[in-house]
Amino acid sequence: NFHRDEHRSFFYSTALTKSDDAPYTVTYHAKSNERVAMAEKLSSGILVVWTDVIAEHETEFNSWYNEQHLPERLAVPGILNARRYAGEASPKYLAYYEAESPQVMISDYYIERLANPTAWTQRVMPWFVGTVRSICNVVANFGHGVGGVAQTFTFSLEQAEEALPAWLSGTALPEAASHLGCVRVQLWHNDATITNRPSPEQAMRPQRDSAADWVIIVEAVAESALEEILRPLENILRASDVTNLRSQGPYQLLNYLRKE
Repeated sequence: NFHRDEHRSFFYSTALTKSDDAPYTVTYHAKSNERVAMAEKLSSGILVVWTDVIAEHETEFNSWYNEQHLPERLAVPGILNARRYAGEASPKYLAYYEAESPQVMISDYYIERLANPTAWTQRVMPWFVGTVRSICNVVANFGHGVGGVAQTFTFSLEQAEEALPAWLSGTALPEAASHLGCVRVQLWHNDATITNRPSPEQAMRPQRDSAADWVIIVEAVAESALEEILRPLENILRASDVTNLRSQGPYQLLNYLRKE
């Protein structure tokens, strides 16, 4: 389904499907009539983690994350890429992994990894503070690539706001993606039946993980662009009476890995 914005002269698409029902997206360059971006097979599953860390262990925490944890997770069949961001405010760290589906995170291979953490992982897990972890379905995606900066909104919905995700996907998020400097805008929804499954790895963290129900993530080329994109989105969310609305970031990209 293609849509043309007559006022901003750009095209966007929420999703295409092939005969095997694999999700695809087609992205068009904002503020241009020329179709410039590509159709590519996309993830439909997300594992996202926000966390702080005990300050005295932060250097080793980052070494573990970059040298062992990201490559280990990327080795899981069905996980397509992994990225980490860091910011100044709490929660200081954001990581997310794109997967073929949320079910990748309950596959035999993934469960085996969680049940058999490395010695380094066992050392690091107690240093996590205030961890929020969600395994999500991708509800909408506009854009392509990896932003140098990112920010997230997390929120919950009351029954009266059940139409909000469709409106966000059809109107507000394409509008956000039209801003110059925007790389990508996505809407994710937590799959609680998968997220809430206990694991030995989570049990090693000092506090029980919490979860975010709905997530909007915006990736951009610079913080100045991020601010322009986020302001109207935040106004929309506050006016809609969503619950548990929080903003995390801005974050700077630390690391990005993908399968070749």
